[in-house]
Amino acid sequence: MSITGYLTDLSLTEIFQFIEQGQKTGLLTLRNLPEASTTLSVHYFWAKQGKIVAVAHQLNEQGLMLLIHQYPWVSYRAIAKLAQFCPSNKPLGLYLKSQGALQIEQLEHLFQIQVVQELCVLFQLKDAQFQFDQDIQAPRREMTGLSIPATALAEVMQKLVMLKKFYDLRRFHSERSGVSSQSENFCQQLSWMLDVAFFHSLNFSLFDTQSSLSKLYQAFDWLDRPYDLPISRQDRELSCR
Repeated sequence: MSITGYLTDLSLTEIFQFIEQGQKTGLLTLRNLPEASTTLSVHYFWAKQGKIVAVAHQLNEQGLMLLIHQYPWVSYRAIAKLAQFCPSNKPLGLYLKSQGALQIEQLEHLFQIQVVQELCVLFQLKDAQFQFDQDIQAPRREMTGLSIPATALAEVMQKLVMLKKFYDLRRFHSERSGVSSQSENFCQQLSWMLDVAFFHSLNFSLFDTQSSLSKLYQAFDWLDRPYDLPISRQDRELSCR
């Protein structure tokens, strides 16, 4: 059974409520409208019993492995090798943890990046087409083994709205003062902030329900500080499709 429509008819918040309250299992696919952008943007959210368990922008089952490769934890060759031995009923992330390749804190960060980099694009779209196909299981190679209630994503989007306002205000003041911005891409800056928070133990997560407005605003101060990131992350071409 499939449910289709447009975000102008049913908002993302309402879709996430439908998934969680109905304890739905399946695949939510969202596509931007051709007239709204020159670039096709597709986003996949897999749900299991009302919780989001994996997110990707392709169906090639390579998203999580490529994301892990962008961090200095384990080589892509090792990831691909271990993935061959991953049991078919076990999420790849948990299997890598059981093999000592990743720690739980790293899985938590990977899952947040998975989710946020897709939501970062979606919340800025004026409209998109959605389709929810029930009883489709998430591909194990895209799963960290972690999950988040579907309605919690609506709270994350509210935080993204506030962060975007802070970002735009920051850019406005920079331009007024003649200071050039480091990046024109909000999603790039957001992912950079989350990485800085993780690698420098700044105790910041968009999944944290206790994050205050002031905490969100303070996160932008990190952009002016000389925080370093692993080279692989500094050079990463962040996706804001």
